[in-house]
Amino acid sequence: MVPRPTLPTALIGVGLALLLVSTAPSTGTTDTDYAHHVEPAENGALAYGLEYDESDVLAYENLSVRGQQVFDRARADSPYVVENESATAPDFSYTSDNVAVGEGLYPVRYEGEVYSLRTERESGGFNAAAWLVGLVTRGLGVVCVVAGLVLAGWRRYRYSSD
Repeated sequence: MVPRPTLPTALIGVGLALLLVSTAPSTGTTDTDYAHHVEPAENGALAYGLEYDESDVLAYENLSVRGQQVFDRARADSPYVVENESATAPDFSYTSDNVAVGEGLYPVRYEGEVYSLRTERESGGFNAAAWLVGLVTRGLGVVCVVAGLVLAGWRRYRYSSD
């Protein structure tokens, strides 16, 4: 027969389980999307009217296979959005607020025409409900662990003084 765990052991176990659950990556954060926008460059300017030099232009043929796939998909249907960072292209950086030529904004020459390729990282915002659940779970975990330790110490003190 297996002995039942004592109350302090159960409290500590439950507390540790709650603390472990509260560290899950989804508490308070939302998914990140990676967007790719392609449009023809007009009059030597990319998106946002940023000008580029000929030395900034990336040849489509020199892009990685993944870079070419991303460009093709975005050119056909802009914006092209992926939800996993592993589906992005290593050729490009994905910015969330600052865009410059060569950093989130790239001139790409495809079949003799220059296109503006804009890459960005988008977050859906802050999830207050998930954050609150994580906070409450973390708090209950700490309370259970502390209560279990205090109860174990009190029982040990009480039985050692008898």
